[in-house]
Amino acid sequence: ELRPGNAVRLLKDAGENYPAWLDAIRQAEATIHFETFIIADDATGRAFAEALMERAAAGVEVRFVYDWLGSTARAFPSFFARMRKAGVSVRVFSPLRLSSPLWIRRDHRKLLTVDGAVGFVSGLCVSDDWPGNPERGIQPWRDTGVEIRGPAVADLEASFAEIWALAGPRLPVSAPSRSDPATGAPAGSVPVR
Repeated sequence: ELRPGNAVRLLKDAGENYPAWLDAIRQAEATIHFETFIIADDATGRAFAEALMERAAAGVEVRFVYDWLGSTARAFPSFFARMRKAGVSVRVFSPLRLSSPLWIRRDHRKLLTVDGAVGFVSGLCVSDDWPGNPERGIQPWRDTGVEIRGPAVADLEASFAEIWALAGPRLPVSAPSRSDPATGAPAGSVPVR
């Protein structure tokens, strides 16, 4: 369904996406919902983990879900255990199970919402690979992201809630209503589907 009243900003590559994501995370007051295919235990992944842990310590409800196949070789269990110990609710999507060795369900979505007010959707995972390395002649991974403010953020929250429920118990509260003044107030003039 087309949702009017949104503000939308295009973000190019990790150089624009990562700072916007981290800024939103650091300003969170109530909730952070973060979903990614890959997070690596490298400088980029640790910067995001630190920001999430800091907000959890400040009382923000931080929920993070990652894909087992995408992240398993990039971050060891201790990386996620540290986040959990700091208060971040961490779930893994579709882990390997001996009872179902032919697992084919993956979560490739990359989504972040903060306080139900701002959301980000992109193709960027969280790793040093995406910004590239100019010193070694490695260009940034070309990817566009979208920042959304307004009623369409409720749709992002609902999408996160679906994946969260597939990886464990449902969210303790329902996703925000599009008619809720906190999430339904016009933030701009862009219709979003």
